[in-house]
Amino acid sequence: MNKPKMLGLIAAAAMVAAPFASASDEVQTVAVSTDAYNRLVFPEPYSQIVIPPEAELRDNPVPTDGKRGLLIRPAEDAEPFSVFVQLKSGEAFTVKLAPDADIEAQVFRYRNAPDLSEKPEQESRPKDRWIADTILSAFQGGRPAGFEPSGRPSSARMEMPNGGTLKLTAQDQYRGSGHVVNVYVLSADTSVEVEPRDFYRAGVVAISLDGDVVSERQNPRMIVVEVDRG
Repeated sequence: MNKPKMLGLIAAAAMVAAPFASASDEVQTVAVSTDAYNRLVFPEPYSQIVIPPEAELRDNPVPTDGKRGLLIRPAEDAEPFSVFVQLKSGEAFTVKLAPDADIEAQVFRYRNAPDLSEKPEQESRPKDRWIADTILSAFQGGRPAGFEPSGRPSSARMEMPNGGTLKLTAQDQYRGSGHVVNVYVLSADTSVEVEPRDFYRAGVVAISLDGDVVSERQNPRMIVVEVDRG
């Protein structure tokens, strides 16, 4: 089976020793679905993730919430495999994923990590699986299920606290299922760190970035899912 390329992840047969602030020796085994996108949720952004090259994945893993999480779906009949995670603080741990075709999407929270991409209180948030499927389809350049193309959203500029200017260049827009999906490419005239919470506003129910640094040469994509107000 051809394994997809990783999105900002590191696939390696062996991990190179590195100084960690702390590392957990306990390896927790988690059953995960092969039919849906499972979520790994961390208490802070990760600096690197190592997935063995022999691990069989159905899709590219997708970073979420400013690298505070990961969407992952093993291939059907895949063997269990370990995922090594190093957080930006230096803390590191390993979680073993055991693929199971008979269960629904699972959520693994390291140290009971909370979700940061929480909806505005007045909005009704769709199910996580629906959000994951919709965002992943948009990242892969496809039309999310239940949506139709709707031109492009408006491009925008944001003045950042460090004095730089962040540009949101519109790529695609889809409407359907009571929601709008907007796809942007980010650029900046100076290096800027970004995360989903920087872009939340009323009506937005989910945001995902495939990178957390924006510059003239680093141009991550951003998917915004919001309520369609017509």
